[in-house]
Amino acid sequence: MRIAILDDELHCVESLVLHIRSLFPELPIVYKSTKATEALEALQRMDIDLLFLDVEMPQMNGFDFLEQFDKLMFDVIFTTAYSQYAVKAFRAQAINYLLKPIDEDELKEAISQCLDKQHTQNDSSQEINRLLQHLKNGGVLKNKIAIPIADGLEFLEVPNITYCQSQSNYTTIYTADGRSFVISRTLKEVEKSLEKFLFVRVHQSYLVNPNYMEKYSRNDGGYLIMANKKRIPISNSKRNIIIDIFENLRRS
Repeated sequence: MRIAILDDELHCVESLVLHIRSLFPELPIVYKSTKATEALEALQRMDIDLLFLDVEMPQMNGFDFLEQFDKLMFDVIFTTAYSQYAVKAFRAQAINYLLKPIDEDELKEAISQCLDKQHTQNDSSQEINRLLQHLKNGGVLKNKIAIPIADGLEFLEVPNITYCQSQSNYTTIYTADGRSFVISRTLKEVEKSLEKFLFVRVHQSYLVNPNYMEKYSRNDGGYLIMANKKRIPISNSKRNIIIDIFENLRRS
């Protein structure tokens, strides 16, 4: 079992390393970090079996961190100092967690449970996905995505994204506060990240957030007016989808 640790407090990382090496010296700790942005990039490339993940971190919490993965290929043990809502959620969903300061007996039991899961080949990703959905329903998750920028990653709240525009192998993301971000990903890749948030591909060059659609016009082949007055063309194949969206909004 290959282990990774993410906690924004260095003393918590080092303490956990000492505990694990004392209890399970045969288990390799292949990655440890105090920075969520660096860990996100690293862990998407690495092959790990278990992540110890702090719940309370700056920039984004542990749940938002997990939301950045298309599919979880590793087990997770959450660590938390004081999040009572999180603890209730863990208990409700039967998720492994440890309260800080970490008790060695509880740590031993948590790791042993993960080892047992490996032997029985249980799919822990389904458990984590249920937890994330539970937290979304409770308003805990802010629905953020990570986008690559020159010096690392920036985390955007999805509800603030108005539309995305393709520029060959690049995509420009526009937000409600007037900012824009050019990233080295195709619109198809961006669409895959945003499809669970119900963004609509209205044209081969445009992906829009329906919450910012203000007007649909049948003139000039059909186009949208967004909340910022941006005019966006609509492909013939997408026209009925847009009409259906407006009809549903009108009836609601």
